[in-house]
Amino acid sequence: MKGRVKREKGQSIVEFAIILPFFLLLIIGMVETAFALRSYLYVNTACREGIRFAARGRYTYEDTARWMLASGGFTNLNGQQVPFFRTTAPDPNTGVIITHIPIRADGTFGQGRTYVTGTIYVSDTLTLITPAYSRANEVDVERHRTETIEINNQRAAQGYERLDNQLVIVEVFYAHRTIWNYQPLGFSQILPMYSRAVMRIVSDARQSQ
Repeated sequence: MKGRVKREKGQSIVEFAIILPFFLLLIIGMVETAFALRSYLYVNTACREGIRFAARGRYTYEDTARWMLASGGFTNLNGQQVPFFRTTAPDPNTGVIITHIPIRADGTFGQGRTYVTGTIYVSDTLTLITPAYSRANEVDVERHRTETIEINNQRAAQGYERLDNQLVIVEVFYAHRTIWNYQPLGFSQILPMYSRAVMRIVSDARQSQ
């Protein structure tokens, strides 16, 4: 009887030893996923804040970017309180691109401009961000141009003047760093995140420019 009890205890220990690594992986995965989702929510929030200010057409892009970066609040880094979104040292992790696209009343495009600040994670390397990294070309600008023409045709038919249109595209690039280092296992410690928002600049701002 005692021998049987010992065998059962030994079997339980072996089973627990087999299950433990998978259980730990599950816990680690849940924690990492939770922190990654938190970062992604922050990135989306920063993008929404940026497009909200940029679409009003009354603030400089420098001010817009500053409010975007401030939306993440602060975090702890090596025992120090630092901004969650950082475009410069220590440990920069964020890049911002704001693209302005004017559309004239006749549907032709005016001279646009682009504002950039911060860094971007590309091919396992953190580098300064440039307009070349923008994904604004993925935006269906042609649809906005067509809508501008159609709206102005309706305005003209009702006796109103034609108005220019202006688009603003806000992009946020963020390098999320995992809690634990998985590089010995062949996985990167950085998870690139991206968010983009597009809006038309409000009419009163267009008229005041």
